[in-house]
Amino acid sequence: MEELQFKIALVGPENSGKSSIVNSIFGKNISEVSEVGGTTKMPVKKFWGKIKIGKQKINPDFAKITFVDLGGLYAGENRSVVMVGSVLEKTYEEIDDSDLIIHIIDGSSELFKSFEKLHHLLKFRYRKPIIVVINKCDLIENSKREDLRKYVEGRLENKVFFTSSTTYEGIGELLSTIIEILRR
Repeated sequence: MEELQFKIALVGPENSGKSSIVNSIFGKNISEVSEVGGTTKMPVKKFWGKIKIGKQKINPDFAKITFVDLGGLYAGENRSVVMVGSVLEKTYEEIDDSDLIIHIIDGSSELFKSFEKLHHLLKFRYRKPIIVVINKCDLIENSKREDLRKYVEGRLENKVFFTSSTTYEGIGELLSTIIEILRR
């Protein structure tokens, strides 16, 4: 039997930590990380591994999982899309070709309306499962997390996960959720 292929696209603004999350998932440097916005331009694809799907014990089905780290789609409220031309076109092709989208939001910075616009574009144009991640949670006071969670979940009508690439908080939960979605 032919193995299934699952592609997971990481999408979000510049410097939201998409590359850092990919590196945390793999436990090594896959994507270049920098404080300078726009470091990732062309998609960075990396095969993660295979998971068993279905419930058969004899001759089980497996799925190959690949992560795609995409460049930032916006940089702030008063700035336009940061990619243009063939780079932007390739980014949208990768999103279109993905089976699951991880929408990453930088929890340590101001939440611009552009994060909502992007989420709704992803939700209604691509009609794929979306996991929303509030990254850099180690920089958010614990007392403010629940308010942030409620706000983002209310605005996006999507459950959110907190992650930190520095402390690895939430990375295991994110992987478990990805696997659970892919096994459906």
